[in-house]
Amino acid sequence: MAAPETFIKALQREPITCPRTACREHVDCTDVSSPQDRVKTYHLRCDACGWEDRVRGSDESAVPWDEAALQTMMDEHLLHLQPVCPDDCAPVVFTSLPNPRRKARYRIACFYCGRQVEMDWPPQETKW
Repeated sequence: MAAPETFIKALQREPITCPRTACREHVDCTDVSSPQDRVKTYHLRCDACGWEDRVRGSDESAVPWDEAALQTMMDEHLLHLQPVCPDDCAPVVFTSLPNPRRKARYRIACFYCGRQVEMDWPPQETKW
């Protein structure tokens, strides 16, 4: 299942055009999610024609990512590419977390399916 193009554009703050063929104007996109939500919800509204819609993630994260998927996402992040969730092709977000021991700690999250994982960086097995 792939994330809808409209959701991905809203997540990345890219311009969205009205889906009505007679209008095709710019749509205002507002994030109506609360900070603790695992999936994002966006309200879309076209000022020109009055069209409105809501776009929300699916929140079907029963199975966490496996090690191979995490490694692929980390490699893409390190190469300054846009890592995507292997299950729905939505962009994942790397967030730096505070850590009192001065070690790097990150949260990797997909705001479409709701999967999240927290991990130390670099992983223990890659340290020399």
